[in-house]
Amino acid sequence: MSSTAIAASPDPCCYTHDADDHNDADLPYNRCGRPPFARPSPPQPFRFDTGVGMFAKRTPRPFPPPFYSPPSASFSDPLSTHHLSRDRRRAVVGGQLIGGCTNGDDAVYASEYFVAANDGVGAWSTRPRGHAGLWARLVAHFWADAVYNDLRAADAMHIPPDPARCLQQAYEQTMEATQAPNDWQGTTTATGAQLSYHRPEPTSKGAAGGGGGDGRSKYEPMLYVTNLGDSQVMVVRPAESLMVFKTKEQWHWFDCPRQLGTNSPDTPLSNAVVDTVPIHVGDVVLAMSDGVIDNLWSHEIVERVSRSVATWQAREKTDLDLERGMMAVVAEELVEAARVIAVDPYAESPYMEHAIEEGLPSEGDSSEADKDRMRAKRSKQYKKLVQQFNLHHGFREPYQVLVDADLVRDAQRFTMDLQAGLERTLHGKVKIMITQCCIRHLYAQGREDRSVNKAIDLAKTFERRRCGHKPEEFEEPLSTLACLGHVVDEKGRGENKHRYVVASQDQDVRRHMRGIAGVPLIYISRSVMIMEPMSAPTAKVGVQAERAKFRSELRKLTGEKRKRTDDDDGTDSDASDADDDKDNKDDTEKKKKKKKQYGLKAPNPLSIKKRKDKTTTTATALPKSSGEPAAKTSTDDAAPKRKRKRKHKHNSATPAEAGAVPVSAPAAVSDE
Repeated sequence: MSSTAIAASPDPCCYTHDADDHNDADLPYNRCGRPPFARPSPPQPFRFDTGVGMFAKRTPRPFPPPFYSPPSASFSDPLSTHHLSRDRRRAVVGGQLIGGCTNGDDAVYASEYFVAANDGVGAWSTRPRGHAGLWARLVAHFWADAVYNDLRAADAMHIPPDPARCLQQAYEQTMEATQAPNDWQGTTTATGAQLSYHRPEPTSKGAAGGGGGDGRSKYEPMLYVTNLGDSQVMVVRPAESLMVFKTKEQWHWFDCPRQLGTNSPDTPLSNAVVDTVPIHVGDVVLAMSDGVIDNLWSHEIVERVSRSVATWQAREKTDLDLERGMMAVVAEELVEAARVIAVDPYAESPYMEHAIEEGLPSEGDSSEADKDRMRAKRSKQYKKLVQQFNLHHGFREPYQVLVDADLVRDAQRFTMDLQAGLERTLHGKVKIMITQCCIRHLYAQGREDRSVNKAIDLAKTFERRRCGHKPEEFEEPLSTLACLGHVVDEKGRGENKHRYVVASQDQDVRRHMRGIAGVPLIYISRSVMIMEPMSAPTAKVGVQAERAKFRSELRKLTGEKRKRTDDDDGTDSDASDADDDKDNKDDTEKKKKKKKQYGLKAPNPLSIKKRKDKTTTTATALPKSSGEPAAKTSTDDAAPKRKRKRKHKHNSATPAEAGAVPVSAPAAVSDE
């Protein structure tokens, strides 16, 4: 964003331009005005006291060949083509030095009879052969040259000036200068003010005018204002803190002003507006780019200009103040006030107010970088909305979008790709549908306006949604509200059964659809596609779904509580809680199957099953010693008892039985 302001005040002058009287280099307007060695203009009864204020976020781009001179052989020469010193590197066109100054993509021209502020469209800086600053500067240069030529002819023939014709001539010369082999593209707005005069009818001796007795007091200053685009010329009367005049911005749509240049249909003769404004000596004429008027309201501009003039007139002047001049101080303070608002992202501004009216969120600065961030933020919001509709209302790609006749017409008028715009907004593939009634509305409008035929051809490419309102039954098509309302909510239950997305320019239709749950709403504001936030009924469905999920998760975490058994002593609180929960359940709910209770874990029975042994065992007889009875393996007193047939492990012999022979099984001992 570039902020440019030219402050000029008409003063009576009594000198004539003569090449022998003074050098053009000594004139105060030469810094951003006519280049030196220009032909002198004819004498005029009034002149501008001018001053320029500029601020640019981006430094000016150097002009490409052949619009600058060959480099000098001296290393001390400045490398910038926009340096204030006059050397052999100054920008030239057609062998002449280019008048004016470059400020970012803007160009200004300030002289004693003419001021202009051209705002180049910065989007051309992203193109390979784009240079908006060059276009703005060339238009200002050729326009000023044509104005001075016209001024000499008009003064000789006593005819009023024609600044619109001069701008047309400058536009044609710029087109010719930037064509092949140079081939540089760009567009720019144009606004300017030419100071002239008119001779009122003589009423009495010493008629009012500029004052003085040299005969020039009979003239009254007149201002011829020319505007094409969103820049502005304003006339302020500081003595009364009054805004005398202000031009009106010209737009194709929001943030797309009328402009001159490559691929633009606008021309000065067909689109420029010329106003004739009578002014007084001491009035301040402001030529401002949109960097000033987008950040300062009109009443703020009037207050700041009036305060700056009053402060200048009240204080003592230094040599530096006298060199700068009052209008330079006014212009610089005005641009500084606009800069403070522009760099503050939280400041309120006219641009932000206009953006909100158009449905675009905006904060503070109106630069291209912030516009890109604004688009990204809006896209992120739309993506979240679509995800919520998918989650809670079952929307799936391709989304079925119902469009009405007005939306199709606006899309055609703004040269928008409706399919691509809807897919960017919904972040997915779409299927555009239109009802029979909306098609009939387009045909009815086409009979009155032939420009609607393009919209009809576009609507024929969409899928036809049968609404049931046949021409045989309804001679006139139903209104958009009645037709779309019947298609979306056929049974009047307040639900979007078929999951339609409604894209309508009719506010009544959108107001009705907000009462139906689960209907995404889209409309076009200028060239921007807007998706409305969720309505209250739609958001309520999502809240209920989230609460249901939360409760189900709580039930899973707590689990089912145990039932009271006979072993409980009656003091267990869990049993009472289980009874309360059971009472709250629906009687028709089936009882859950009781889970089988298992006891303590025991060894596997198969692992401890008895093994079957052989029925026959062999006993080994022990040798008997002479005279000694045989040894008994059992007690003497106890009766012999039949033992279980069991396989024992081999036991080690005791010391008393060292001579015994081990047997595999115990032998039966008899009483003999």
